Amino acid sequence: MSSIQRITGLASGMDIDSIVEKMMTAAKQPLVKLQQQKQILEWQEEDYRTLNQKYFDFRSTLSNMKLTSKYRARTTTSSNESYVTATAANNASLGSTTIQSVTQLATAATRVAAAPISTDSSNKVDLNQSLWKQSGNFSGSIEWSQGGVISDTITAKGDSTDPTSVTFDLKGTLNSNMPMNVKMNGKTYEVVTDPSVTLSDNQVLLTTAGGQATLKFNSNISAGTSISVEYVVDKATKSATVSSDTKSIQLDFGDIITDSFTMTVGNNNVSLSQGTDGNMNLFIGSTQIGTLNPETGKIDFNSDFGSIYSGSAIQISYQQNYTSFNLKTYTSSGLVNGNFYIGADKTLNDVISKVNNSNLGLTMYYDEYKDMFTLTRKETGNFNSSSSVDNGNEIIISSDTDTYDFLRDTLKFSGSTEYGGTNAVFNINGLDTERTSNTFTISGVTYTLKSEFDSPVTISVSNDVDTIYNNIKNFVDQYNSLIDAVQSKLNEDRYPDYAPLTDDQRKELTDTQQDQWDKKARSGLLRNDMTLKSSLSNMRSLIYSKVNNANISSEYSQLSSIGITTTSDWLEGGKLEIDEDKLKAAIQNDPDSVELLFRASGSTTSEKGIVQRLYDSVNQTYNTIVDKAGKSTYVNTQFTIGKNINDLTDKISDMNDKLDKLEDRYYAQFTAMEQAIQKYNSQYTYLSSFFSQQ
Repeated sequence: MSSIQRITGLASGMDIDSIVEKMMTAAKQPLVKLQQQKQILEWQEEDYRTLNQKYFDFRSTLSNMKLTSKYRARTTTSSNESYVTATAANNASLGSTTIQSVTQLATAATRVAAAPISTDSSNKVDLNQSLWKQSGNFSGSIEWSQGGVISDTITAKGDSTDPTSVTFDLKGTLNSNMPMNVKMNGKTYEVVTDPSVTLSDNQVLLTTAGGQATLKFNSNISAGTSISVEYVVDKATKSATVSSDTKSIQLDFGDIITDSFTMTVGNNNVSLSQGTDGNMNLFIGSTQIGTLNPETGKIDFNSDFGSIYSGSAIQISYQQNYTSFNLKTYTSSGLVNGNFYIGADKTLNDVISKVNNSNLGLTMYYDEYKDMFTLTRKETGNFNSSSSVDNGNEIIISSDTDTYDFLRDTLKFSGSTEYGGTNAVFNINGLDTERTSNTFTISGVTYTLKSEFDSPVTISVSNDVDTIYNNIKNFVDQYNSLIDAVQSKLNEDRYPDYAPLTDDQRKELTDTQQDQWDKKARSGLLRNDMTLKSSLSNMRSLIYSKVNNANISSEYSQLSSIGITTTSDWLEGGKLEIDEDKLKAAIQNDPDSVELLFRASGSTTSEKGIVQRLYDSVNQTYNTIVDKAGKSTYVNTQFTIGKNINDLTDKISDMNDKLDKLEDRYYAQFTAMEQAIQKYNSQYTYLSSFFSQQ
């Protein structure tokens, strides 16, 4: 904005602004041309990028068409699908297989508890209530131990000194007779305590010192990795520091044994007395400081506790009742062992969830009607074929009758019988064999046995002609779509009389008129573009040329030989059309040659298949357009049109500065004129007044 004071016709009576505006209109014509050139470049950039997205999409199609799966689709048929069904992978051999008989299906091992778990059938155990609350409802009593079950999640910090180890604070004194459970990234680790052991992939070394535990793995642990630990302590501990806003403390578990509870605040011992609603009142001396809810393990303090004891250290130790059990399973990964610790505050639903989410591969189920539990292995098959080891069972319940086991003694699995856990036994192509699952894969064909039978079932594998045809058709459709988009831009009419509108011109037109003008102004900006014309010409040449590859039958060495030819309308720019019957016949007769016609590799263009050739060509065009028009992530300095736009932007800025100075000069001249006229008028008025007095 000019800082020159402008006098606009006060003395002369002339419309100075209008005069200057008209003078500037002529002077601005070079600026308008620069602005129009910039707009045209911006439109060209947009058109190039829109078209290049088509090249990018077709390049993705070509990448997919390089895959063998596009030409090796398989279909299977079974002579009796009520007995056997099958699916074939792309690499499955064509032909047929006969399963003469199935004498046994694979089954999952199952154990059913020997008796109901409740004392009274009319008052059965509730799966949602804590075990402690209803311990008397079990027909087999629960044998409780005292201590605490701690479940914690440790986040690895990525120790640079020893990246294989993770150290954390224990929440109590570790019970060394109860093995710690460690799980990381969905994998359960065997915990060992002998430092001389060479750790395997599924082992972790546990050491303790000074109230801390260290877990050492046999490989580095990345920072941020979560490790789940579960362990038993003789007494759980909790430490905290009182602040002014301390209102409560949540202990790590509930169903606290109140006789075991001790607490100090600073140097003050806290005593307990029975309160209301099952709560315990907490006192320092004769002053009550809060309450403990033994069932939930929550301590609530009085409102003034924080202000009175701010800065004091809180030390708490406590116990709960807990029980435990052990389970083992034979799986495809070998023998898996599981130790389970159940706090008195847990429910039977918690027990079920623990078993089902463990790495034992078991499903635990409670039937309310029978009031009994079952354990079923998720895998079918026989993984313990030795009758001398665990009696050949797959699901192993603790047999140490001298030690209480919650699963065996309370959930009544003592004396339970296992059934199932068998392999599928069948004869295939004359060979007697077995599998642990009723679904198995042989030579790329996945079979599913549905029933036992003794009459032969034939599985035939053949080409899925329709799928392969549709894959090729999709390629042709995408090619035609690209040709259509490029051809339409090359042939688009150009209207040189319709230059981009200036702001002043837009003010004189309606929105509809502006849209119509813009449509013609930006039409044909890529007409006869040499990059695009060269791209189409090259693609047509690559499409029509014969593939000279020794592995391709001479009968199918060109697209036309499999029914793919150009349309008769030359104005369409070489679009392709398909003779469906001829293409399907070629796929059926010689699928290997059809595949190689598209995706054969070679050291020369002549030896390469159509898709390989086109990919190289399309990729080159795509990169050429990127160099010219950039991408959405590019800045203007990275591509040619962008550099030209920047250059025009600088010229426009310089031109605006020059025009501002010219306008200031015009106004300065008219201002000088106005001042001169004003001075003349003043002199005239003075003289007229002087002479009139004579």
